Amino acid sequence: MSAYKEPQKNKARELVINSAVKSLTKARKASTLTRKSYLREVRDHLVSSGHSYDASVAKQLTDATITRWEAFYDSVVQDRSPANLKVAYLSGPNPENDLRVLCKAGVLPENIWAFESENTIYSEAVISALSSEFPFIKIINGGLDTFLEASPQKFDIIYLDFCGPLPSRNKKQKTLGALTRIFSRHALNSPGALITNFSLPNEEQDSEGRNLLAKLVACYLYPKSSLEDKDTGSGFAEGPIAEDLCPEEWLVKVESDLEFYYGQFITRLLIDHASLISTYNRFPKNNYLYKKFFSGKEAELLAELRSKFFHFDERGDGGDVIIDASQYPTLWSMAALDKTLNARDANYPQFIFNDENFSKFADQFLAQLDTATNKKALIDNHLLLTYLLLEGNEQPHHWSAAIQKLSKSHRFSDFYQFCDLVLFHQVLETLFRQVAVPYHINVEKTERWVYQAKDTPMFMDMLLLDECRYLYDWMPTMDMFNNAVSDTERQLSYRFILDGVGKHRRWYNPEYFFGTAVVDQWTKNFEAKTLSSRKKI
Repeated sequence: MSAYKEPQKNKARELVINSAVKSLTKARKASTLTRKSYLREVRDHLVSSGHSYDASVAKQLTDATITRWEAFYDSVVQDRSPANLKVAYLSGPNPENDLRVLCKAGVLPENIWAFESENTIYSEAVISALSSEFPFIKIINGGLDTFLEASPQKFDIIYLDFCGPLPSRNKKQKTLGALTRIFSRHALNSPGALITNFSLPNEEQDSEGRNLLAKLVACYLYPKSSLEDKDTGSGFAEGPIAEDLCPEEWLVKVESDLEFYYGQFITRLLIDHASLISTYNRFPKNNYLYKKFFSGKEAELLAELRSKFFHFDERGDGGDVIIDASQYPTLWSMAALDKTLNARDANYPQFIFNDENFSKFADQFLAQLDTATNKKALIDNHLLLTYLLLEGNEQPHHWSAAIQKLSKSHRFSDFYQFCDLVLFHQVLETLFRQVAVPYHINVEKTERWVYQAKDTPMFMDMLLLDECRYLYDWMPTMDMFNNAVSDTERQLSYRFILDGVGKHRRWYNPEYFFGTAVVDQWTKNFEAKTLSSRKKI
């Protein structure tokens, strides 16, 4: 209980709660991936850039259309005050500690829900709350994730002070599984703040657990093309593959500075899970909506893809995930961690085979990414949708008739080329995400801290999640798309908004919205976004 009163913990709590409340109130318009002024700024930049043809095209986007979108943006994002925010957090024995900071920031105690699954601690929390100045708080005896299964409520801030590692080996503390269910239930409003707090055990506390986490971190970060640069503070550096490191060499580097890489692993996993893994896993395979996009006859395709994407053939060819791992980083990590998939390939980390405990730990990690704890279903879903949303192979055979028709009528020459060509996969991805409703992460406004709780390093993240409905609801639906984008203003507005969204995934998620830039990523005020360094408390 004393850890809750430590100065570092108190400072971390105040920093993260105040930042989250400010981001969703005073700074709300800066918390979306595409800010309200962005459409106008892109148009004006192109008009004044000195490129005469760019300017002549951009001028066709009128003030009237921009003003209309700005009004629509306001209707989607809406203004909030602290008193309007609804908060969920993990109680612990002293719920009043977080509660005081939340209420001081302007959140009403009636809008706050606390959750505690341990019966003994729950009883302490109730007594503590009733004897405090906040008797109106609602404390639930159970986990937030399980509560959401029966009570589909939505919150503006979800504060998960797990205090355990990510993931946890403790069967009673499935930190990753709880996150998976929260993402699956889409429990955050948009924009909303997700706050997490995870620990990293030291050698004295759990040497074996630390060893397992080091291997997991190494496997997960290895295919990433960009990581954080500790030395230069530039925001990103080339990943281990570009450094010509094999997985075993990379593991040695991770083990030598585990706190630095574990902190990155937490943030990258949260970004991937919210925007990609959970979205693909949630999309209904047996629903009519799925068949609006795809044929619904992918059973035989999956068997082919497992071999085609993951393995070298007898001639040494194939295996897109192996050959171009940086373009499929989440798939590479899933396959590397699944012993049944990587058994034939020396290109995956071989240290998995030398450690049966790690193999089991990896299985638990993958299973917790799926709401039904089915790692095979998780990988199959991710593989299938990754393939189907691409173009250039045999994908049209597996698209619905409507998508095939749209594809045949698509000509990139119908879209003026600013920075990137408009290829069909970009159209398909935006239409898919329009109905799949993913979260996107505001990379620029993500804040992270590290502090010491007694002898344990703690890693706190505050991510702003945005459904980007000011993009997706502004767009036409599938059968109306061609007609709508034939109108120059609608086409330009859609592409300019997408430029803002795409700038946040540029260095972090190559799996979607690849090549959607209108303005160069190095141009001031339109840069591709990078994570700020983790601050030490």
